[in-house]
Amino acid sequence: MTPLSEDMKSVLRRWNSGALDEIERARVSRPAGVHLTGTAGSGKSELRRELSRLGGAAIHFTDSMADAAVVMIVVDASAPVGRVEVEQWRAALESTPVVFVVNKIDVHRHWREVVSVDSDVVDECVPRAVECTFHPISVRLARTGRETGDAAMSAESGLGAVADRLGALLLQATALGSQRKYSAAVQDCAAGARASIVARARAVTGGSDTAELRARRAELVGERDNLGGDRRALLHNRIQRVRVESLHAAAEDFRALVAEVKRTIDGSGRAELTHLPAHVAESARGVRNRADAALTARLRAVETDLGLTLLQAEPSVADAPLDIGEPSRRRGIEDVVMIFLGASAGVGLGRLVVSPMALVPAWAVANTVITLVLGGALAWWITRSRALVADRAHLRGWTQESLARVKSSVEQRLLSRILDAESALASAVSTADRDAVARIDVALAEVDAELRRLADHRSALLSACDRDLSALERGLERFRGPDRGVFVAREPVHFSPAQVEPIVSPAQVEPIGEPVRRSQ
Repeated sequence: MTPLSEDMKSVLRRWNSGALDEIERARVSRPAGVHLTGTAGSGKSELRRELSRLGGAAIHFTDSMADAAVVMIVVDASAPVGRVEVEQWRAALESTPVVFVVNKIDVHRHWREVVSVDSDVVDECVPRAVECTFHPISVRLARTGRETGDAAMSAESGLGAVADRLGALLLQATALGSQRKYSAAVQDCAAGARASIVARARAVTGGSDTAELRARRAELVGERDNLGGDRRALLHNRIQRVRVESLHAAAEDFRALVAEVKRTIDGSGRAELTHLPAHVAESARGVRNRADAALTARLRAVETDLGLTLLQAEPSVADAPLDIGEPSRRRGIEDVVMIFLGASAGVGLGRLVVSPMALVPAWAVANTVITLVLGGALAWWITRSRALVADRAHLRGWTQESLARVKSSVEQRLLSRILDAESALASAVSTADRDAVARIDVALAEVDAELRRLADHRSALLSACDRDLSALERGLERFRGPDRGVFVAREPVHFSPAQVEPIVSPAQVEPIGEPVRRSQ
């Protein structure tokens, strides 16, 4: 037997692990006997009985197709076999001589077309068939001839030609059976290895192993291209919003404080007005602290939205001094004028009150005293009332001026903090963007390196696949021979009227042509 080349053995060992064992089993095999198979209802059992009873024929049947020296396939002449059935018999056709029996030609008129189509299907589906001969027969005629002792009918049934062919193939199997099994095993294992090589090459060239890496690379490139722009726009938008909200909230708090102080001044007496400056200072300090805390919270929210680490905390302003002092009260000329006017009005009112008492001479002295007392009291009350009104007016002006200064300082501090925060956040965004670009560049370098490694591996693997395919082709050249083909045996069959009448009508019988050889 033709030995396998070392290159072919190496390829089979890599791509088909059990190939060498299978080839060795085929090499040492000793095929014997006939394996009978076929389609359902084709008359396999009846054919086996007739072959066993055929005089002079010593045919041994086996149930193992792999160990058989000859495979006999029985089909019905009613219709051609399909590709599915032929695929089931591929292993037998490629490793063992096959006798293809077309039974029941006495029943079906168009059996010639069926035989021709069957041979074409086998020739097309199994181009590496070892040896296949087609025999149209009628087991029914053979049984009738045997039962009636009609040797001519038995000969015309075609069963004798099948038995002769089986005998010749069984004799051939002694010398060629193992070689054919061996060659078929080599061809089959090589085909399996070739399929594995081609599948591996297609999987590599299909790019499925790099699809995930390419998607990752596209994602990193897109992230790098879009980096920074979105966060800078978000930073600008949020800082502007923080500026508007903080200034508006501080203005509203100071407006509410001014209105509250005015109401307090209008309803307070002289004693309460003395404590009003301290109350105003404390309230202004509370407004300033609330504005500062609200700004801190808003800036923290901006940092969180931008995904940045928290900035350094601003120093607390809870104990910082306010630009607000005690109200200065210096009496002016209007206060002196009010004192004289009050005294004059008081004296006038006193005289008006005691004028009826002037009619009594005895009360003249008392009239003067009462007039002075009433005039002094009225003068004192008018002066005090006018002083309270003046103090309230003075406190209103002082409150507005002081709170305006505090509001201005608070707004200045808020704007200063917002500008500092914007600068710090912009710097943090730039730093984060640089870090992100560096990280993305490192990831891209890793992905590109992996893609290059896979490309080199793919190139090396494809080269190895090409070498292995070439080694298989060189090794298979030893096992390709000219003895493979399909032979259609169409022996003449002549039916006498007496023989045909019980089975078919004479109109159904057509002449049979000479044998035709169909080579590969």
